[in-house]
Amino acid sequence: MCRVTGKRAGRPRHADIGRAGTGGRAQILDAAAELFTEQGYGAATTRQIADAVGVRQASIYYHFSNKQEILAELLADTVRPSLEYSRWLEPSGEPALVQLYALTRFDVTLLSGGQWNIGALYTMPELRTPEFAPFREERALLRRAYGDRVAAAMTEGAIPAEDETVATSLAFALAESVIAMRAEGGSADPDLPDLVATGVLRMLGCSDRRIAQIRTRAVKLPDLTPAGDHWAV
Repeated sequence: MCRVTGKRAGRPRHADIGRAGTGGRAQILDAAAELFTEQGYGAATTRQIADAVGVRQASIYYHFSNKQEILAELLADTVRPSLEYSRWLEPSGEPALVQLYALTRFDVTLLSGGQWNIGALYTMPELRTPEFAPFREERALLRRAYGDRVAAAMTEGAIPAEDETVATSLAFALAESVIAMRAEGGSADPDLPDLVATGVLRMLGCSDRRIAQIRTRAVKLPDLTPAGDHWAV
């Protein structure tokens, strides 16, 4: 996946085509992500993407049907790993707030860590079209994953929140706030995932002492981190 490190000064072009560990598809996605985020999705063309990779335009269509399909895959990379991690957490037996902390931490790591800030494209009007329905559905499922933990914590009496919908919206919005932070050049802090996860619990009414206990349990979970199309353990 793309779903943390600082931004490079510039991505090498033609010399990068045969870089070990990558293929034509990965190079196309990287070039498209750079153009979409720095130049704008509407302004970028498949010809420009091909030029950035150093291949003919026809080579783009070997991997992708059109520009929309490229963007759809980039967007999926910003939510699918967190959604899969949420599913992995479900049978862990950990309390709801431990799972919420771990999910937020993972999600923030993903959103703040790819080479290019794809999350900044979430508000594009083009994403309302049918082509991007799968992305919208997966993002809604991820929000629900946050909500399920919030609801469970409320049922357990672990948080004083009274409105599940509002509490979920605030938690999800705080996690995604790293997109705006990144756009302003403020996401380089390696402690950001823990700071945001702590902020979510504090916003839900947890005491600092309780948050420290939750964090201790959450960080002991297997260190599954977003990496390519899989998790690095």
